[in-house]
Amino acid sequence: MKQFLLFSIVFLYVYQLSAQQRFLSFESFYKEKFIIHSGKQSIETFYPANESQLNLHELIKDTTKQYLNLSEYLFKHPGYELNKEGASLTFHPFIHFAKGMNNFDTTETSFPLFRNTRGVFVEGHYSKIAFNFAFAENQAGFQDYESAYFNSRGELYVRFEGYSRQNAVIPGGSRTKPFKEGAYDYAFSFGNIRFALSEKFQLELGNNQHFIGNGYRSLLLSDNASYAPYARINWQFHPKWKYQLLYKKQLNLIRKPITYAVESSYETKLFAASYLTFKPIESLSISLFSGGNQLRDDSLVKKPFHLEQIVPLPLFQNDLLLNNGSSTNGVTGLNIDYARERTRWYGQLVVDKFGTQLLVAHQVGCYIKNPKKWKNTLLQIEWNSVPQNFYASSVYKLSYSHFNLPSAHPKGNNFNELFLKLGTEFYKRFYVSAKSSTYFTKGGTLDQQFEANSIFTSVKQTPLKNGYTVVGALEVGWRFNKLYNGIVYVTYGGRAVEYGKLHPTNNYLMIGLKTSLINEYFDF
Repeated sequence: MKQFLLFSIVFLYVYQLSAQQRFLSFESFYKEKFIIHSGKQSIETFYPANESQLNLHELIKDTTKQYLNLSEYLFKHPGYELNKEGASLTFHPFIHFAKGMNNFDTTETSFPLFRNTRGVFVEGHYSKIAFNFAFAENQAGFQDYESAYFNSRGELYVRFEGYSRQNAVIPGGSRTKPFKEGAYDYAFSFGNIRFALSEKFQLELGNNQHFIGNGYRSLLLSDNASYAPYARINWQFHPKWKYQLLYKKQLNLIRKPITYAVESSYETKLFAASYLTFKPIESLSISLFSGGNQLRDDSLVKKPFHLEQIVPLPLFQNDLLLNNGSSTNGVTGLNIDYARERTRWYGQLVVDKFGTQLLVAHQVGCYIKNPKKWKNTLLQIEWNSVPQNFYASSVYKLSYSHFNLPSAHPKGNNFNELFLKLGTEFYKRFYVSAKSSTYFTKGGTLDQQFEANSIFTSVKQTPLKNGYTVVGALEVGWRFNKLYNGIVYVTYGGRAVEYGKLHPTNNYLMIGLKTSLINEYFDF
């Protein structure tokens, strides 16, 4: 009863305020549009953003004149919408149906590529309250190297002789069950609710991912891993200063051996992060990030709680300042965003403490709008460098991870990366997008490559050769609805590896229909 009364008071209070607060997806299409329409302003670098900063859907809405009810509905409307007295409730389809060929091999030795996603995405707002919710059921078949990686991240069960691994984990998705031969069955859901308690102070609760920065990658915190319950506070305490706090419950997918439940629970970690942003001018923002986790329990015992991590001050969220690497682990760094009329420069400088050693990673990148005066075109160039043992910990269960996946860059550590992306739109709804990641790293066999870039171990058992990996894709599509990013697409992509005598390649062709509302990072 007390909780209900408290919620009612909060609800009635925010009801008196008025403005849209809907969340904006950080799927690459929406994020790039957010950056383009921000112009010469640096608006947000901690995603998801919301419409109080930029009414993006109004800016990108389809204004073409339609003469048929069917085309009007298909191009301009969500799946279903209710509007009444300043409130809205919208239902979008959440689908992905695709078929493809792996290495253009149709023999029985090659598993087919396919996606079968069915779900719904719901969003709404009422005065200063905004919320969204999504659920999706999936069956999918992936390329061989992708499946090998997903299997290597599966959940662990305690055995007398150690651990045994079962099933798999899909980045941006969840843990899986086997489906047919070589394919996966998995489901996931996410959601948020946002209370704008005043113009300067907002509270968010939910189960979701987060992303720090305006690049394709983030070396601080990204949406590579799965969803997690969270609380986030956003406080604009000065016109040029903003402070944000984030607390999450994260998991190591290691089953506890003793349980009274139907299914054993996983090891839990508390993740905490602070984000202090300074905007000396409208076009420049400089942010100090500090984030890390502490192990709350392992497969056998409950761990003592370290109160210092929840202190709502910068630099208290990991072991850099407190020198307590046996109980907490994380990274600290700067995020810089500088906007010009036709370009946007961004970068990250990140520090991690491994034992007594300080390690430094960095990112630098640039967006160029309409290069060579090509209309509706965006070029992105990005460089990432992460040293060996970055994100790792001498207590491997404290690695900077969630759901057995890296919480920052999907590649892990021990690499340099050159990322390129060029996208253009034409004839209102058609688009072409080409992107590539070139990794300069160490490796050998597929298992040795995963080991060389792992954040879950600090020991590299085998001397590995220098080499490179190139992952790329060319996509041509028809974006028929911008509200839920409904597209019909054809993608040709591949992966090439060169380590001395080892040079495997993977090629694929996919044709599909989807509402692209989340990012999926399979380019590792």
